[in-house]
Amino acid sequence: MTQPLKPADMQSLLTHDHRYRRAVAVLKGQWLPMIAEEDQPFRQQIAVADLQFAKALLASGSATSAFDFTSYAGVQQLRQHFGSQLNAAAQQWLIQPYL
Repeated sequence: MTQPLKPADMQSLLTHDHRYRRAVAVLKGQWLPMIAEEDQPFRQQIAVADLQFAKALLASGSATSAFDFTSYAGVQQLRQHFGSQLNAAAQQWLIQPYL
């Protein structure tokens, strides 16, 4: 069963803004190509907000992913794929339900 997006999330989905592009990059496993296009002075890491929005997109049926956010094995696969691209808070947020 799908869950509706919050209004801010729906706005990001409709406009494909920066926040949406970051979440989709996580879902597709394409973080490095996405941040290579940004004009940031330092390399951006995946934050909790990126993961939360990615998970909301999956729950709403607006996007798909090879990563499974609902199982321990899926979370471990996600952590292994991204490694140091996940900031410390994002790493903690991912494993929190399994502690």
